[in-house]
Amino acid sequence: MASALIFGYLAASLVLGIWAGRRGSGGSEDFITGERSFGPVLMYFVMGAMVFSAYALLGTPQRVIAKGSDAFYALAYGAVAFVPIFFFGARVRRIGAREGLVTQAEFLGERYDSRLLTLVMGLASLLAFIPYIVIQFKGAGIVMQQVLGWHPLVGAAVVYAVVTLYVVFGGMRGVGWTNVLQGIVMLVVVWWLGLTIPTQLFGGVGPMFDRVIVEHPEYLTLPGPGAGTSDLQWSAEVLLSILGFTMWPQVFMKCFTARSARLVQHSAVVYPTFLLFLVPLFFLGYAALLLPGAPRDERVLLWLVHHPQLAGGELMLACFSLAVLAASMSTGDSLLHGGSSVFVRDVLLRGLGVRLTERSQTWALRGAVLALGLLGLWATSLAANWSLVDLLLLAYAVPVQFLTITLLGLYWRRANRVAGEAGLCAGLVCVIALFAASKLAPQLYATVNPLDLQIGVIGLAVNAAVMVVLSLLTPPMAKSHLQRFELS
Repeated sequence: MASALIFGYLAASLVLGIWAGRRGSGGSEDFITGERSFGPVLMYFVMGAMVFSAYALLGTPQRVIAKGSDAFYALAYGAVAFVPIFFFGARVRRIGAREGLVTQAEFLGERYDSRLLTLVMGLASLLAFIPYIVIQFKGAGIVMQQVLGWHPLVGAAVVYAVVTLYVVFGGMRGVGWTNVLQGIVMLVVVWWLGLTIPTQLFGGVGPMFDRVIVEHPEYLTLPGPGAGTSDLQWSAEVLLSILGFTMWPQVFMKCFTARSARLVQHSAVVYPTFLLFLVPLFFLGYAALLLPGAPRDERVLLWLVHHPQLAGGELMLACFSLAVLAASMSTGDSLLHGGSSVFVRDVLLRGLGVRLTERSQTWALRGAVLALGLLGLWATSLAANWSLVDLLLLAYAVPVQFLTITLLGLYWRRANRVAGEAGLCAGLVCVIALFAASKLAPQLYATVNPLDLQIGVIGLAVNAAVMVVLSLLTPPMAKSHLQRFELS
């Protein structure tokens, strides 16, 4: 049953994605933004399904069983994650449509009149995409291994061959319409599992939490079991996620796909309802906590649906498989699409000044999707022993560095090219140096970062300080230039 559902789902996604792509003009702007035509339904599912990845399904129950209520950080940041887009998204949509801008780095490069800024942002974005893509590949590989007995890399390759095909031929329209299918599958399946499993094992969600209160009360309060996560560390993780969330290029770019500026704000307001997707995953994590022998890694949910006390195990395995694939593919397709757009528009065209015809741009975008998929598969083979949580936090440390140049660029007239370039480079160098020290020289890292704060937060502080100081010491840009970005 599970194998039939998986292959049927992959086939349906492929057909839907390619069909959606045939509805547009087929040019490069259509490939990247869907010709700025997405309505409220498409925007809702694109935003929601894109954000909740394989990490949400596999990592959330893992974090509950390992760290208890520490896992609630996803609700803490998710509830307000789109607040920045509510305020700046409409302006980005207006300016982008007026100036013909379709990517985040392209937008900010124009604001600061800097090809270097666009190039650095493009390369940094691609660097951040790799660990996030690895998370999606690992999720797909786990499913294919457990259901079909395939090697995880082979399973991930098959799933992402489908994703690559519908992104190559469907572009942003293919991503959008498959996200509708994937979002519905994720919501329905996860809620069914989240209510059915506690009911079969403990008589319901309420009785399950009654047992948690008696047997493991430390899993319901911070810092959690054992030493756990300190208040400062937890707050830093939440802050990093809030600040970095809308700075992800593939998230920022969705401002350019909306039918109108007002619709961007509407999407930001309704997005938190998609967080209901996380609630049953917390239930499942606490259900596993009460059962002896539960693993403490990303296999915990898979272990749970195989539990011998559950009736209908084959059906649960099939549904679990669909949900993980939907979560993996809905984020993975946005990453492949966003990564190809960044590489062609930001690195090649704007950053390096390569000249391409409209037709050549479209084919370059498609080729970049394929190349990024192959790169993600190779990186997955190298990161087999990395946890999903570590991969996600590493990925978030880079795009949060874009926050300073974005907010100051949109709201402060004194922000200029010199300050923007210096601040961004300082933040990125700080993040890379701290990450390298944490792996190669742990004692040095502990000395430099005694509070064990997230490296992205430290990099952002350096970034902001450099940019503000240099903006005050150097003259602002020309008034005629600032007027184009509504700063007159």
